[in-house]
Amino acid sequence: MAICNEISIDDCKEMAEKLNNVKKDGTVIIVGKIVVEYVGRALSYATEGNRIVLLKPDGSLLVHESSGVEPLNWQPPKSIALFSCIENKLRIRSYRSNPHEEVVIDIIKIDFIKVCDIVATRLIVIGRESDIVNIIALNPSTVLNASMIVGTDVSTPYGKVDILLKDEKGNLIVVEVKNEKAGIAAVLQLKRYLEYYASRGISVRGVIVAPSITDEAMAMTIKEGFIYISTEQIVSNVKNIRRDIYSYAKFKT
Repeated sequence: MAICNEISIDDCKEMAEKLNNVKKDGTVIIVGKIVVEYVGRALSYATEGNRIVLLKPDGSLLVHESSGVEPLNWQPPKSIALFSCIENKLRIRSYRSNPHEEVVIDIIKIDFIKVCDIVATRLIVIGRESDIVNIIALNPSTVLNASMIVGTDVSTPYGKVDILLKDEKGNLIVVEVKNEKAGIAAVLQLKRYLEYYASRGISVRGVIVAPSITDEAMAMTIKEGFIYISTEQIVSNVKNIRRDIYSYAKFKT
């Protein structure tokens, strides 16, 4: 099934009627020579030029040019858009009442018009320490081939261990996670955790997971016999990261 369906541009009135009927069902994409006028809290006018118009089912309207992220002009969701023909040229009038704002787009020459079935989802961002902890929890083998997770935010007299794992021999693995460059403080914190478990006769190893690590912290990590693993390495070791991010998102909700 096609994602986009092309709208015939042979007859302006039929085209406008068709677009008014389908604008709630898909994203309208128009490419052509376009003039844009805005009336509202200010006044603006863009002379004739090759541009892209996007009209979304929620009423959002965006006019884009060949550079920059921000649109040349736009209207927010819940705006009302109407297609019409003026002197046999397609016009889009998008307006809202509070505050009163109106964008009028005259399309002097149409290259193509398509109506596309575009999804509406939300972006899942993985970047906080808790996000990385949950990725590891879903994939404990990414850290020294650990076989199982013991817990997250595990309390000790020296603070909470970000994530506690266990290898196949039953040895504990203490993981200190940072979402920024790890420094001496992170290594010292990890050392306190390991000394606590060692004092109880428990065999334990220490791991720091961070995007990067300072030279001083790396030297201390090596001296103490700890392991540094980059966040990038954790993510790249996950064979099905999309599935795991999805699982994490469901877990969060």
